[in-house]
Amino acid sequence: MNPTVVLVHGAMHTPWIFEPLRERLTARGVTSRAVQLPSSNPDSAATRGLTEDVDVVRAAIEAAEGPVVLAAHSYGGVPATWAAAEADRVAELVYLAAFALDPGTSMLEWMGGDFPPTWIHSPDGLAVKAADAEQSIFSGVEPALTAEAVKRLNWQGMRAFTEKLGAAPTKVPLTYVVATEDPALPPAVQEQWAARAAHTLRVPSGHSPHLSHADQVADAVAEAVARATTEG
Repeated sequence: MNPTVVLVHGAMHTPWIFEPLRERLTARGVTSRAVQLPSSNPDSAATRGLTEDVDVVRAAIEAAEGPVVLAAHSYGGVPATWAAAEADRVAELVYLAAFALDPGTSMLEWMGGDFPPTWIHSPDGLAVKAADAEQSIFSGVEPALTAEAVKRLNWQGMRAFTEKLGAAPTKVPLTYVVATEDPALPPAVQEQWAARAAHTLRVPSGHSPHLSHADQVADAVAEAVARATTEG
């Protein structure tokens, strides 16, 4: 059974953000699907938290036939880490400039207890959104693609930041794609997390390497799939 890639987007995103990467994976003969995390929603009152995100990722793993390579971007690394800890079918976990937090830590704790000053809070207090996404999230991405991506950004539920990571895998091989020019998640921090990984790729990218360097990221994910195929 060939592995399936399950893609987990970052805060405020939708599965659309992975379309360029998925096109390249298809061209490499790799089957993929992208989940919609319930913490990201155009309606701030409808946003959910980390635990609901984990449920969605877990369900996507269970729905796939055969082994799964989880590939997660940014905040998506948190629910992906938790889901990978509890799912036997995850053959490899690929972090794309993603948060590889330790269990018992929340995103907000990692951020020092407060959001960046450029982020805005929804009037109901239930969600946040980055107001400087062109610079912080999409630096180095082609302008037309950036404009489309910014237009599609949602609110991100507050509980995604306040709920603590419940578990992390101990036996799942890790790959880390370090974005060496990332203004949002310091490359030095990414390097610390990458030190735990069996495989590391460094790309001269901002915070969205799957958009600015889609071919290199697709190669890294396809290599994880090839390893899962061989080992399976």
